[in-house]
Amino acid sequence: MIHRTLPLFSLVTEIRLKNQLARTLLQTYVGPHASEQILDGATTRGSGTTVSAAIMICDLRNFTLLSGSQHRDRVIDILNDYFDLMADPIEKHGGEILKFMGDGLLAVFPLNQPNACQRLIAALTAAYESSARGTSAKFPVQFGTGVHVGEVMYGNIGSQRRLDFTVIGPAVNLASRLETMTKQLKRPVLISADFVASAECAAQTDCLGMHNIKGFDEMIEVHALKI
Repeated sequence: MIHRTLPLFSLVTEIRLKNQLARTLLQTYVGPHASEQILDGATTRGSGTTVSAAIMICDLRNFTLLSGSQHRDRVIDILNDYFDLMADPIEKHGGEILKFMGDGLLAVFPLNQPNACQRLIAALTAAYESSARGTSAKFPVQFGTGVHVGEVMYGNIGSQRRLDFTVIGPAVNLASRLETMTKQLKRPVLISADFVASAECAAQTDCLGMHNIKGFDEMIEVHALKI
């Protein structure tokens, strides 16, 4: 009887293993929340939901110079060190990394989770402290970060045969613009006034005044996180 029923158990075991493998692969490549959405059937182009979230976009400094002066394997090692510095505290404090973009990173902290904005600040502070302690003097890992809070569209975007599960919207655009401004204003973390109000973190920032930001009609009040 055992020999007769063994093929049935083998079939069930194979299905369970494949399901677990698919879940693990999706979590590895798109993150825990997006993987659950995809497994639940959110695979239609244009499908998505609007969520309120704290958004952070990071970018590695001097990556072009680094790529041209170092061996490919060394560049990959430096990139991996940088992403480890960012990813570990983001995940520890409840954020979700949506994508790595070359030498950049996009992460969100949904506001339906308690203290989302404060946890984003804690993650950033930990990342910059780790960077100061753990990188070599010859190839220091330096990065700029833009932070904002607002509504984003969270869902599938792409071509008919290739989709990307990500967030878009003016709030994401502003976070990206603030990250770019870190080079101009020479401060590693720039934060919008909306985020400062949401996080109640004015004491942790320096107000840098009102700035014209490309793509936005009104001037934006910009703050720098004290790091």
